[in-house]
Amino acid sequence: MIHIDNTWFIGRRLTINIYSRQGSLLLPKHSILNDHHLALLQQHGIELYREDTRLVTEFMMEETISEARMIYEKIHNYKEQLSNSQIQSLIMPNILELCANHRFSNMILELRKKDNYTYRHCVGVAVISFLMGKWLGLKEAELRDLAIAGLMHDIGKIKIPDSILNKASRLSADEYAVMKLHTHFGYEMIRHLPEMTEQQALVALQHHEREDGSGYPFGISGEDIAPFSKIVAVADVFHTMISERVYKKPAPLYQVYREIYQRASGLFDPLVVQSFISNVMNRMIGNSVLLSNGQIARITMLHPDDLINPLVVVQGQYYDLRQSDIYIVDFIPNLRKPNRKDLNLR
Repeated sequence: MIHIDNTWFIGRRLTINIYSRQGSLLLPKHSILNDHHLALLQQHGIELYREDTRLVTEFMMEETISEARMIYEKIHNYKEQLSNSQIQSLIMPNILELCANHRFSNMILELRKKDNYTYRHCVGVAVISFLMGKWLGLKEAELRDLAIAGLMHDIGKIKIPDSILNKASRLSADEYAVMKLHTHFGYEMIRHLPEMTEQQALVALQHHEREDGSGYPFGISGEDIAPFSKIVAVADVFHTMISERVYKKPAPLYQVYREIYQRASGLFDPLVVQSFISNVMNRMIGNSVLLSNGQIARITMLHPDDLINPLVVVQGQYYDLRQSDIYIVDFIPNLRKPNRKDLNLR
């Protein structure tokens, strides 16, 4: 049996009521666990298992995805001409909560899931764009508008036929040409929503444009791409790469960081990418990683000139990955408490 400290449960939400051996309620379902709760359970000889709890992030993410679905459906069905301020009031409290009070790694785990992908992607791009804007020093009002731009970046896809939108195999040239029209559709839809800004509409139009002019729909480059569009472009690609789909496994998180970092001088704005990678990698200092030689290492320091090849330590030996043929394969998640099935308990 793997022994994991009970502190693993701190900050998680109960999925069941917890009763004492005498049948009295100790902790109600949905309680968010803290030190006091764990001490109480230990006092009563009650052991928790991972299926008894869920991350608070899971609840927050599911609620936010439901709000995103409602917003898209209202706009799609012309039930209501939602304004920028109305959309913000519906979804920004959850986005702010996700960004402020939860671990980045837990949020990434939630964003990688394949269920409700369309709306999970919209929420993922909104949350990641908000964080990127914050790291870039945007003001509060700008951050809110940026988050809504991220949420709405794919709104034009509601006008794309389901046969193309949900096709699991590679699109034909004609189908791809139709798919690319979602940028034009989204631009027009957002322009006609009350209080939406031109820059928010441009995000829907430009989030597939690239710094070197290789994107679509117009093949513009550099300064011709709006600032919000540059941020959402990175968030969009990042979430797409880390996501699990019916027909696609998610790429290893570290591989995604490396690919985006290496593309900074071509496809994306280097300043946006530098800020993004610097902040996410700083949050990985102290984490365990798998090296290409099969060893487990721990990240100890980042190099400002090469953020993706940090200093790591293996059993007291330090390796500067800038000067080595060894490289990081992926991050290693923390060990988790086994469930009853793991222990063959019934």
